[in-house]
Amino acid sequence: MVLEKGVREMILSTGVFLPEIKPVIDNMITLETGEILGRTYSRGVIGQNEIVATSGFVGKVETAVITQKFIDVFKPNQIIFTSGVGALDDSLEPGKMILGTEFQQYDVFLPMRSGMVSVDTDETPAIQHLREHATKIEFCKIISGDKIVMSKKERDSLRKRFNARCLDMDSAVLARVASMNNVGFTVLKVVLDYCDENSEKDFSMNFEKYGYYPAELITELLKKHILDFKRKK
Repeated sequence: MVLEKGVREMILSTGVFLPEIKPVIDNMITLETGEILGRTYSRGVIGQNEIVATSGFVGKVETAVITQKFIDVFKPNQIIFTSGVGALDDSLEPGKMILGTEFQQYDVFLPMRSGMVSVDTDETPAIQHLREHATKIEFCKIISGDKIVMSKKERDSLRKRFNARCLDMDSAVLARVASMNNVGFTVLKVVLDYCDENSEKDFSMNFEKYGYYPAELITELLKKHILDFKRKK
């Protein structure tokens, strides 16, 4: 991959749905568009950062396949994942942005490896800037599984069992794939529902209102800062 003069290494920007990465696409100087595994992508530049942005995966299998394919093709040095998340904690209101610090699959058990395996995030430049300047973000553990949780009883049980405050269907898998490929990653989410009996209604109401928030914040970082990152070997 040939980089533009003065531009740093590639950043992969991903979201589950197109509106969750639209601010990134709308603000880039587009150099290339295409399609990989049926997912459209846009490659371009924001500030001094080269970005490739894509979306369109639901659940753990699609997340793993798409993430790995884009790593193979574009060889990014980091991934920034912006999307929605369900709150396991009632104090996290819709519209609250969440930065994942630890990730775990709640529906995978590995008896030969002392239980369930979690992945911690690296201190990427994006995370460093968010810690310093974005005071209204919550930093917490996110758990992931191939199920839409729509029960307060199940939600409360998962929170107690895993000591997590948020739940989705993808973050833990993306974190695992990135780590296995020695690629840095930042997961910035926004709360859309409470994983309870009202989840479907809350998601429908809040997605359009808040779904673009994380990508909008990341876009402002990309405009002002060089988010270059080297993982330790």
